[in-house]
Amino acid sequence: MFWEKVSALFSFREIRMLQRLAQAFGSLPCLLLKFKFKQLGAAFMAIVEIFGALFGLMPLTPRGQRINLDEWNLVWSDEFDGGALDTAIWSTSWNHERRGGYWHGDQVLVEDGALRIRTEHKTTELGTGWHSGIVETKGLYEPTYGYYEVSCICPGANGLWAAFWLLSEGMFAAPDGSAADGCEIDVFESGFHGAKQKKFRQAVNQAAGFDGYTPGVSSGQILGHYTGRDIYKKFNTFGLEWNENEIIWYINGVETDRMTGKWVPQSPHWLILSVEVAGNDGNPGIGGDGVPFDDPGKNIESNEPGIFPLDFIVDYVRVYERKP
Repeated sequence: MFWEKVSALFSFREIRMLQRLAQAFGSLPCLLLKFKFKQLGAAFMAIVEIFGALFGLMPLTPRGQRINLDEWNLVWSDEFDGGALDTAIWSTSWNHERRGGYWHGDQVLVEDGALRIRTEHKTTELGTGWHSGIVETKGLYEPTYGYYEVSCICPGANGLWAAFWLLSEGMFAAPDGSAADGCEIDVFESGFHGAKQKKFRQAVNQAAGFDGYTPGVSSGQILGHYTGRDIYKKFNTFGLEWNENEIIWYINGVETDRMTGKWVPQSPHWLILSVEVAGNDGNPGIGGDGVPFDDPGKNIESNEPGIFPLDFIVDYVRVYERKP
């Protein structure tokens, strides 16, 4: 009842932060009585971070439960060990203008044991501008439920972001107030290389939405911003556990957040890996369609030109089913 009343006053993200504050403060007396000073220090650190997330939109360190892969069976994967993209399980059919640039199939490479989605300025049949790419399993592999994980190095530049996401045809169906028939789930998006606050630059956001993309009709939530470990130079894993009752996000095997109820889809979804250039109508920029936490002017053209071509490097994508 208390949280129902609070929900009328605060956003979804703010309610989650308030719940976490209550949990963290609630743990302090027990830790003091048991003289668990190391855990007490960790609790105070968590409280400081949560206050920062609540009042300053600062990123959080993942602190939840660990995923135990011994409880899961690997049922589908791509380790990208060949010399070309496996078109039996991936498609690169989205060749068109996208936000501040273009998606083009030629920007998708497999080499040195990794998938590489390359961003660079070039001229193609689509036009002259910033080109990046996308791969998806639509029509080739569309599971329901499971644990989904990518291991990757994000592209380190202002004005663009990499993402691992799930999508369904139900996202484009008539609005029904629920994700049950399909939605978009962003396992992660890495759009903060040019962020104003230094700590934000190692953060990703995680989100979900349903009932399309029309303002005032669709429903969407950014759950929060969470830090990885040197995400532009080292491999990190980003995962999603999806069952009949919950969707649960992970970074490097540690839970960050979860959603229940109307946010949980019950229909098949396909997998997507992509890189997008911030902006609109093929013109680079920042803002609502780009990277809102960038400093003004830090679009893709603010980078040192020598860093391009720049790759989103994916070591593997794996899908697991929970063991009986």
